[in-house]
Amino acid sequence: MTGRARDLVFVGDVHLDEGDPAVGPFCRFIEEIAPSTSRLVLAGDLFELWIGRKELERPHHRAVAETLERVRGRGVFVTYLEGNRDYRIAALHQGKALDASTEDGAVERQAGTRFFAVHGDRVNEEDRAYRAWRRFSRSRAFWTLFNALPADKRLGIATWLRSRLGHSNRAYRQSFPEDAVRRFAAARFREGNDAVVLGHFHVEKDLQAQPPSPPGRILILPEWKGSRRHLRVDAEGRIEFVDS
Repeated sequence: MTGRARDLVFVGDVHLDEGDPAVGPFCRFIEEIAPSTSRLVLAGDLFELWIGRKELERPHHRAVAETLERVRGRGVFVTYLEGNRDYRIAALHQGKALDASTEDGAVERQAGTRFFAVHGDRVNEEDRAYRAWRRFSRSRAFWTLFNALPADKRLGIATWLRSRLGHSNRAYRQSFPEDAVRRFAAARFREGNDAVVLGHFHVEKDLQAQPPSPPGRILILPEWKGSRRHLRVDAEGRIEFVDS
């Protein structure tokens, strides 16, 4: 890594689907930023649905995974923050396309600033219906049954999951839950973080914490496919949203 730029890059929800014309541009974007990037954080919902089972991977999953493998081979550390459309990704991809995959959030440090990053689907505690659905769809009982089914049945359930996810949480996506986001961020600032980075909400925002919260910066990632924007933190600590 000697002599190369060491930027930290965050990319928000991409929501790629089978046959999606954005797959190629996204893969090229990842390849193009690799020379200037030491750490890439993908903030979840990279696909409309991503299940860590080889028999359920489609060409668009494989194309992106292969791209990530290549950039890892060029020295980029890739972290994945599992979102509401991601299920058990680490089992299949950690150590190959990804260096790390977590649904609980990750801490990144750059130029003296400590960033806490997480997908963000659990930030709004008032969205009880989604939280109940999330617990069910990620329960051990659900996945024990899923894994016991024949491959064609698993594919049918995956199709149903994709449809179900498209309709869930709709009422809570109509407006940005700023109060809930600020409460969540304040708790992370009390833990010693300087900035909080969230995906999920599909809007680009750069907010400063307000008293009684400890000071800090709240960065909401835009969805990549529509905006073609991402968040970059350079080696000197400059933080900015930039065109991809």
